[in-house]
Amino acid sequence: MRKIGINNFRFKGAPWKDQLSLAQKIDQLGFNSISMGESWGEDSLTSLAQIATVTSNIKIGTSIVPTYGRTPANLAMTALNMDKMSEGRFFLGLGASGKAVIEGFHGEKFEKPLSRMREYINIIRLAMNNEKLDNDGEFFKTSRFRLQFESYRNDLPIYIASLSPASLKMTGELADGWLPIYLVPTNMEHSLNLIKEGAKTKNRQLSDIKLSPQVSIYVTDNHKEAFDRERPHIAFYIGGMGIFYHEYMHRIGFGSESDKIREAYLNRDRDKAAELVTDEMVAAMTIIGTQNECSDQMDIFFNAGIDEVRLVFNEPNFESYVKSIESVSELIQ
Repeated sequence: MRKIGINNFRFKGAPWKDQLSLAQKIDQLGFNSISMGESWGEDSLTSLAQIATVTSNIKIGTSIVPTYGRTPANLAMTALNMDKMSEGRFFLGLGASGKAVIEGFHGEKFEKPLSRMREYINIIRLAMNNEKLDNDGEFFKTSRFRLQFESYRNDLPIYIASLSPASLKMTGELADGWLPIYLVPTNMEHSLNLIKEGAKTKNRQLSDIKLSPQVSIYVTDNHKEAFDRERPHIAFYIGGMGIFYHEYMHRIGFGSESDKIREAYLNRDRDKAAELVTDEMVAAMTIIGTQNECSDQMDIFFNAGIDEVRLVFNEPNFESYVKSIESVSELIQ
């Protein structure tokens, strides 16, 4: 059975009661997970808590929650309470986000994100093991307190959304899973080697880290329209979300294209930036086509060693959003 999750599970403008009804349906259809991220809109954890109450089987998690937005102790309380309420269905996806969001929205100084991430994971795991949150770190000096409730389990999965070489090594060293975006399944050897390198420092194997990329999908026979709908999303990440995605595109063979896209985006010509996203880039990182074509493209990910594909449905209305999810559900078996 293919493990297929749904990421960014929130159709903007749809009534929340309709979203909850859809979550129940998705739970029954056999999807593996529902995950939600945070930027500067609705927080993910409030929404996921409600989804947990109307589902019973599906895994529920963040994808991602920025580490700068909450203290590690607060995040530990929330994550472990979510896991307790959902009876072991919760997973925690962490990321650093970027300088623009962290400094412009959260008002925190974006510095040493990897060192900070290490402290978050250490404190969360102390809480998970019902230990005192004793952390004598560069960013957090916590002591004496332990959570006033026992965790549901001491192995709640922690995933990291990593792209840079240093963060990929840290993922291999510390994380239970990897949450990449814009993964090219035929060109991920460089990233996997870095994860393996980090894993080796802790006597771990690549198989100890679950690979769960976020992938946009368009179930359609109008390929051109789908390609054009995806281009602005890729351009936004390259041009508007800091340097990480721009540098990542260089590492996977789209350096010259990425340079032009970022230049246009920073010059505030977003239409031109989107136009500069080539068909080759979209095809490499996105699943597009008829149901059968999407099935074949999904197999490329699983055959490359991916454990779960978390799909993003960028549909124009809620009706087509639901229809696409139903169509993909037939590919689970």
